[in-house]
Amino acid sequence: MNNFLPYGTSAPACFVRQWLLALVFLPVMAQALPGDRQQPINISSDTADVNTREGISVYRGDVVVTQGTTRITGDVVTVYSNDREVSRVIAVGEEQLAYYEEQQPGDQGIIQAWGETIRYDVSGDQIELIRNARLTQNGDIFTGEKIDYNLVQQTVNAWGDREQGAGGRVQMVLQPRQKRDDSTP
Repeated sequence: MNNFLPYGTSAPACFVRQWLLALVFLPVMAQALPGDRQQPINISSDTADVNTREGISVYRGDVVVTQGTTRITGDVVTVYSNDREVSRVIAVGEEQLAYYEEQQPGDQGIIQAWGETIRYDVSGDQIELIRNARLTQNGDIFTGEKIDYNLVQQTVNAWGDREQGAGGRVQMVLQPRQKRDDSTP
């Protein structure tokens, strides 16, 4: 039995198969809003190659992956799963940068991230942005050649591109925190 969906699969049949396969990857996607983890994972793409035995699915063509407030886009998105749980997602942007977005609990805002490649380690709650990396949250902006972001600890590690000299340095814009006015109800 062939474990891959052929490229020539008709759109309605391919959509149904993608939807059913998306249900396989239901358990977790991030340290986002508590309700996000209980939401189904939806995947939309032009093509899908799924190998359930190996736990690898490759989606191509304007791929959009969503689960609750978490959204990942790219030209090619590869989803790795272990025992029916998503362990890693790799999004690659060929036409435009790959993108990651997630609403954080409370007043922590929305995390937005871009890179030519985005590696999302679901179990480790870690995002790695590679080449042309950019991360924003609450008005703070980090850019560099590579950025690692830990979703739980909310830590950023960024590197510039030494081959580009001063233009390849890490850039940051940190917004001042607003003072709380205790006299306002």
